[in-house]
Amino acid sequence: MRKQGGSHPEEEKERTRQLKIEEATVPKVLIFPVSMHIGAPAKPIVEVGDQVKVGQMIAEAGGFISANIYSSVSGEVIAIEKRPSASGDVDSIIIKNDYEYIQGEPIVEPGKSKEMSTDDIIETVRKAGIVGMGGATFPTAVKLSPPPGMTIDTLIINGAECEPYSTSDNRVMIEHADEIVEGIQVIRKLFPKLKKVYIGIEDNKPDALKSMRKATEGMRNVVVQPLKTMYPQGSEKGLIQSMTGREVPPGGLPAEVRCVVMNTSTIRACYQACELGEPLIERIVSVSGTPITEPKNLRVRIGTPMDSLIEDCGGFSEVPGKVLSGGPMMGKPVSDLGVSIIKGTTAITVLTPEEANEGEEKDCIMCSECLNVCPVSLQPILISDAFDRGNLEKAKELGAMDCIECGNCSFICPSKIPLLDNIRAAKAAIKEQEAG
Repeated sequence: MRKQGGSHPEEEKERTRQLKIEEATVPKVLIFPVSMHIGAPAKPIVEVGDQVKVGQMIAEAGGFISANIYSSVSGEVIAIEKRPSASGDVDSIIIKNDYEYIQGEPIVEPGKSKEMSTDDIIETVRKAGIVGMGGATFPTAVKLSPPPGMTIDTLIINGAECEPYSTSDNRVMIEHADEIVEGIQVIRKLFPKLKKVYIGIEDNKPDALKSMRKATEGMRNVVVQPLKTMYPQGSEKGLIQSMTGREVPPGGLPAEVRCVVMNTSTIRACYQACELGEPLIERIVSVSGTPITEPKNLRVRIGTPMDSLIEDCGGFSEVPGKVLSGGPMMGKPVSDLGVSIIKGTTAITVLTPEEANEGEEKDCIMCSECLNVCPVSLQPILISDAFDRGNLEKAKELGAMDCIECGNCSFICPSKIPLLDNIRAAKAAIKEQEAG
């Protein structure tokens, strides 16, 4: 089989990789979309006029694949209505900050993680509303509960952070390595047959490699593994292949090859939930790009609008061409800077008009570059063509649902065909069709 594909976009990390995490300004009004995870939207359990505390649940999981949502401030619920998000208008809970930061009850008694049973750990992770914080936003408690009969012998911590501009995970590994290690100690209890823990970090992050090696010194069966700098090195299936040589079958789960993969910030959040009793209410976000006056890595309360973070960074030094929730490869463009930071927001990336100019779309020249760079061995141009012709069955047959949406195909295409946009649209249409 063809080896894992990839590309080498400009890293663009220099402006933030050495910058310590700073506290973001907490705005007057915060916005909490009830769909900030894969799966069913959460269901609001507060009403307009209610007073809430920091760490109080405001929306409960709407199904097995869903996640609880907590307020990151104390204050008053002033509206429950649709607001813009990176994925369109979404039902949202709007809270007016009272700046008193009255704390709610912890989700579990702090300091008791070492006494927790496996069921206690999974329930606490579920209760805390933790999802994949590298951008995937899949509910973590579900990932940590593999189907019966599937034995996990390898835990992989994903510190690759291959998306250009983003350095949030890099700073978490440098500044919070001990909490990542404590998270590993909590999670490894779930898998009694665990033989190896890998921490995969691209080799363009020497400080993170040094920090994690120091933090794991003397730990049995834990390997801090440098990875070749390549996009998308941090894709789940690619990472499993790089670390173990195992190949997840098309449409398959990592558990089928005895692996679980977790992002560095996700496993840190598991430690904070189980040991400190804290639900997921904040995350680290990189704000960068040429038009940003003073790029930063910020500790941000979930629900904070993007414009507040951009203001923290001195605003724009020139007129931006595009603002992305995420990085330039997988990020989604936003036209409203009132869009809020959610659990999976790793970065805000701002491009110049020249950088944002994707050029005029032309006919495919059959160069096959999109096939060469696809990390999951798909044929992006054929899936895109099938969608354009309205043939969803063909798009599905070609593996549209296996696309990890890395954006390599669009990045490499000399004809500027919006391959990723078309495949994303195909996946959405297939899901809608299957839902009836």
